[in-house]
Amino acid sequence: MLVSEMIIMIYVLLFTLIIYCEGRSLRRDRSICSGSSKIDIQTSYGVKIEPFDQSNVYIDSLSEPFEDRHSLRFEFKTTSGNGTLFYAVRRNDLQDMVSGSLHEGYPQFKIRCMSSYADFTIPVRVDDGEWHRVRFIRRHGKGIFLVDELEYFDQYYVSCGGFTSINFGNRNPAHYQSKSVKELQDKDGQMDGCIRRFYISTGKDAHPHYTTVSECN
Repeated sequence: MLVSEMIIMIYVLLFTLIIYCEGRSLRRDRSICSGSSKIDIQTSYGVKIEPFDQSNVYIDSLSEPFEDRHSLRFEFKTTSGNGTLFYAVRRNDLQDMVSGSLHEGYPQFKIRCMSSYADFTIPVRVDDGEWHRVRFIRRHGKGIFLVDELEYFDQYYVSCGGFTSINFGNRNPAHYQSKSVKELQDKDGQMDGCIRRFYISTGKDAHPHYTTVSECN
């Protein structure tokens, strides 16, 4: 085997290593799960979503469903023009989804509910390598999307039930059967960038699951 081939194999193995954190083991020793105490999507350090289809952060233990009166927020930075930032789904549901992604450098949001469907793009490029903030709020049956605290569109009706899972970065294998989630990967490509300071008003019963992520720097 050539030296160059060995180097490539080592590189691939390093970045396809699955980093899977259960809440209890994470509390005992975070280095077991992440290899670095700085890998935490909830802090100012954040996580680096790698340009591999396995790379994501998954939260499936919300303290209560994400429905009316709840909100989430996070910050991200990237120089990649395309990629899934986040999506929220309902357990065992093939239709309901709300997502935020980048398409040719612009933030794009999707609503996929049984009786409400929308795609809209915010006319501000955010693939500049600077930190940007996203907020999604459910209030009075509508969804409010903000980028850098600015609301660019009217509020959209969101008829979905309470979301039970939040995913950052690429699609989670647990959601491959979802008709709505299937839309994301082919059109938006793979996320390559950092996400930090995540907050969700539902609370969480366990720490996020980290898969093939690295320290953001």
